[in-house]
Amino acid sequence: MSAVDEILATIRRLPLADRLKLIEQASIEAAEDTPRPPAVAEGGRRLSLDEFLATRLSPPVGVDSVSLRDMNRAIADGAIGRGSV
Repeated sequence: MSAVDEILATIRRLPLADRLKLIEQASIEAAEDTPRPPAVAEGGRRLSLDEFLATRLSPPVGVDSVSLRDMNRAIADGAIGRGSV
């Protein structure tokens, strides 16, 4: 019988409430040991949804970056019918 099998056998003999506590504690410890991206590992702030999506998107080849001001202007122009169709 391997060490893992012995551990599992011992856990199976525990009352259900103790087994559930053990599972919860093990998951917390595993989460603490899981490597994190640098910003998270250094205690950095969490990204907003917009920031997260921006990091996941890349503009098509040949397209320069667009500022928030440019986007707002394009939306306003489209709203009054001046946008390109």
